[in-house]
Amino acid sequence: MEEKENLQDEVLEEKVESTESAETQDKAEEKTEKPKRKSKSQAEMQRLLEENDKLQNYALRMKADMENIKKRNENIARDMYNDGKNDAILTFLPVVDNLERAMSLDMPDGIKEGLSKVKKQIETIFERNNITEIECIGKEFDPNLHNALMQVDDEANSGKCVQVYEKGYKINDKILRHASVVVAK
Repeated sequence: MEEKENLQDEVLEEKVESTESAETQDKAEEKTEKPKRKSKSQAEMQRLLEENDKLQNYALRMKADMENIKKRNENIARDMYNDGKNDAILTFLPVVDNLERAMSLDMPDGIKEGLSKVKKQIETIFERNNITEIECIGKEFDPNLHNALMQVDDEANSGKCVQVYEKGYKINDKILRHASVVVAK
């Protein structure tokens, strides 16, 4: 590194000396005199310095490219993990639906109590994974959240969801499953 600076200093000193001597000569002599040629070693030094700069720039670009590749790969891995998690949850949602249907039936208290404990465990898992139910009843129909199965006449609730056939769920702000609803017209 010091050698590079020393060589650059020498090249600059020679340039300064040549410009100072040129200024002291008369204008007539300047027109007739040809500029001094650089020695072969100076030309080689200049070429090597330029090549070194190019290689340093290339190395910096490669380092930046590698950092971008690393970030891209991290994003891909995170997305793949989230997609796998979402797929697993989606395959589990029909079981949750059937559990809720079973709990609405008349059955002995011991069975109903066991089912409610299972339901409570599922709710805990959903909370831990930021899975929330999409609210429907009494809410305005939103095609981004709801899937309309049919319409019924109900002027008092026009444009609102009046019945839910299948609950919808979202994880954070991403929709896992749209809610299947009946909409009043």
